Amino acid sequence: MNKEQICPECGSKEFKMGEFKGYGSLFKKNAMIKSSEVDAYFCVNCGCIVTLKVRNPEKFL
Repeated sequence: MNKEQICPECGSKEFKMGEFKGYGSLFKKNAMIKSSEVDAYFCVNCGCIVTLKVRNPEKFL
């Protein structure tokens, strides 16, 4: 994460990144071929996901 974030649930400043892959990927509407993994930034203290980001947005153009 580029900027310092504070968890809205517990106030922690410690975050890690995980990913949604496979069936957790984001698919373009009405096109099952185009998909991308999704990165999730979450609080290591309480597990609150604060940001979801499509890893390859150019696949949806």
